[in-house]
Formats: sequence, C-alpha cells, structure tokens
Amino acid sequence: MSGINWNLTKGSIIKEVSTGDEAKSLEKTIDVPVVDNSEFRKELVARIESVTMTMLEQLCSGRLPFVSYSASQSYSSVDTQMLEDSTIESEPIEDLEKIVDERDTSGKRSVIDFARTRGKEKFALLMTVMAAAHRLLITNTTITRRSLYYDLKNERTLSLVPEQRHVDLAVNQVAKILNCAPWDLNLLPTSKGLAAGELTLRLIDNRIIDCTVPGGALIPNVASNLISVRTKAKMVLVVEKDSVFQKLLEDDCTGSLNCILVTGKGYPDVATRMLVKLLAEKMALPVYALVDADPFGVDIMCVYRFGSASLSNQEESLACPNVRWLGVHPSELVGLGVNTIPLTEFDLSKLSAIEGRPYMTEAFLGELRIMRAGKAEIENVSSFARRFLIATYLPCKIKGDDYI
Repeated sequence: MSGINWNLTKGSIIKEVSTGDEAKSLEKTIDVPVVDNSEFRKELVARIESVTMTMLEQLCSGRLPFVSYSASQSYSSVDTQMLEDSTIESEPIEDLEKIVDERDTSGKRSVIDFARTRGKEKFALLMTVMAAAHRLLITNTTITRRSLYYDLKNERTLSLVPEQRHVDLAVNQVAKILNCAPWDLNLLPTSKGLAAGELTLRLIDNRIIDCTVPGGALIPNVASNLISVRTKAKMVLVVEKDSVFQKLLEDDCTGSLNCILVTGKGYPDVATRMLVKLLAEKMALPVYALVDADPFGVDIMCVYRFGSASLSNQEESLACPNVRWLGVHPSELVGLGVNTIPLTEFDLSKLSAIEGRPYMTEAFLGELRIMRAGKAEIENVSSFARRFLIATYLPCKIKGDDYI
C-alpha cells in the first residue's frame, strides 16, 4: 500500500486522470465444464431419507426428535446419533444462525434439540425444507427460497415462517445436517447482485447475460448453471451499495476504467460472491472493493475477501482473498476534507467484533483505530465534484497501488 497526498479543497478544479494503456484489452474467454451431478443428488436424497428415518424412529420410541452434526466435518456424510451418546454436547438452540456462527469455529458437535421454545415449529419447518429439497433433487429442478416462503404463507403453515429469515436459517441448518453446501439442495436464494461492463455470461440453458445493458444485469446463480464467461475488462470494481453502483455507471466508470462493476447491494448473496471469485481466479482479474468508511462497510468487504461466519464451511467456494480494499480508508478522510460523524454504540460493537477476528492484519487494525474517531460514506468523498470518484479518486488509488 502506498499513500496519496490529496491536498484537495472544496471548489478545486478536477482533471481527469488517464488509467494508462489506451489500447483495447484482449478478450478473455473461459469455458466452465458441465458436471454430471446425478450421483451426488442420489446421495443427498439417501441422506435425507436416512435422517428422516432416524427422526421417525426417535418419535416411535417415545423420544423427542433431535439431530446432531459436526461443524468441522467436510462435506461427505451425515451423522446422527442418539441422545444417550455422552460425546454429544447438547445446549439450547434459540437462534439457529447464532449457534452456527459459534460452532463453526469451535470444532465441537452441535445438537438441534426440538424440546426447546418453538420446538414443534422448528421441527416442522426443518422437515418441510428437507421434503422440498428431496423433491427438487429427485426431479433435478430448482426453486428460490423466496418462492418456498410464499408457498408456506398459507393458513396451515403460516406459523412456521413469520419472516423470510426463518426459511433461510432452516435451509442452512438442513445443509449442515446433510453435510453439503446450501445451494446443493436446489433451494436457491433470490438473486440481488448486479454486474455491469464488458462481461458476457452464458448459462446451461443457452441464455446469454449481457452485462452492458443499462443499469447492469442481475447476476444469475453461478453454481452448476454457468458454462462460459467472456470479458475484455482489465479489473473488477466491487462497490458496497446500489446507489454508488448506479452513479458510477452514469459517469461511465466501466468505460473509463475498463472494469467490470459489481454490487451485492449491501451484504452480498452467494451468486455475487461466486462471480467475484470466478473473475479473480479463473479470469485472473484484479478485484478492488469500494465501501463506506464505517464498520459495516468494512464488514461487507471482509465477507467478499474472507468469507462469512454463517457459511464458513463454504469458504473455499466463496471467499476471494484477492479482493483489495481500495477505499474508502479512514486514514484519507482528513486529507480529502471529508466531514465525519461519530460512531453509534451499534457501530462500536461491530467494530470491536471485527478487530477481534483472526485474519486482521496491522494494516487493517490501523485503519479501524482511526475509524473510532468518526465514519463517512462513499458519497461524502464524491461531494467535491460530480466526477471526482471516477476522474480522480479511483484512478489515482489504483495507479498508486493505494489499497490494503
């Protein structure tokens, strides 16, 4: 990382900075082999039937249903045990997402004990999700989790899914139990990420996703759906939010920087993270992240780069260590003349949690310490002039290797 002396004042005349080589980039194309997953689907179907049979046997023997899994295991087999097994450490599971985050790094076993609060609803939802996955795997079809949520919003099953997150948590929990990735269940999250620029994606059904369309293209499900990628871009720029994404598009960021612009609209979904990783590793494109200079902006950048706690077992498929934190760095706010606002208690709590993560380097921690003095958004940096981000800030940072 090398610092840049901005020495800017409001009202300065901003000159556009060339990004270097004016020659058009050579087109890169990769083909993604189509994998026959029929045997894997059969194995998952067998696992679902095995878990279901175990739970039925528990009920028939007069026991409350439960199931256990090891958070540290690789995706190969399901493991259910009876409650008398003293090697299992049982505990309350009121918040499935919380228990996943805690157990994924501990290497201990986790138990879903349906004798707890809302136990009947949790058990019914878990079995409903497994039944849906069972049908989808047998027929080799997919539906979105949002679609499943609306299917359950009827008089009989309304109590199972007060909110969408209950479906999402149940899908992740079933994946833990079955020892597979959540997307292997054919219950897919609704796509929300956008990509723009010289990028063309071809899907297995021969649909073509052209990312040069106005406003960007919706990023499709990449896993087992993408068969080829074509681009002339020299880099990938990931931005935290849609508002900045659209502003950069209006200012022709993709043409000026010859980049692919990507946003996950906040915390990214799986499809967005998979595409970023593919572009970085298979297309050998540098990836830069532009996020707010606040704890949640940094956390979003960390999800792209290091992975998320709730999907830590899928880190190999999703985390992209090549992501570079381009900005906005707290250390440059004074030089840019940006006014900051104090952090809230919620911000400070998030900041402390980030500082305690094992992958934090001194460069990261130095920026986080400065952040305690105040936070700012990307938009605050672009307040000097309409095209400041695209004409000066981004090209200067990229050419100066000013990233972490």
